[in-house]
Amino acid sequence: MSINFFTGLLAALFLATLAPEPALAENFQRGQELYGNHCQACHANLVHLSKNRKVNSLSELRKRVTSWATHAGENWGDSEVDDVLFYLNRTFYHFKEEPL
Repeated sequence: MSINFFTGLLAALFLATLAPEPALAENFQRGQELYGNHCQACHANLVHLSKNRKVNSLSELRKRVTSWATHAGENWGDSEVDDVLFYLNRTFYHFKEEPL
């Protein structure tokens, strides 16, 4: 077999390790869609980037998302809240613990 074959194989294996797990990609996309459709009208992304933000842990963020979903009349279960948390944490907060 040629060197090009092995080089291609190694490149494919390397790229496969960088790809997110399908479930994580789905959670992120669903969270992004839920946030975009139900939250972003009132919450510009700047609220999450502010140095004066009042959310300092994933559990606090979960309480906020759950509270605002209820306040907005959304009938979100744990799955929707978890997906929005996953999106917000990966995009803005970067808390070490994962919501899922």
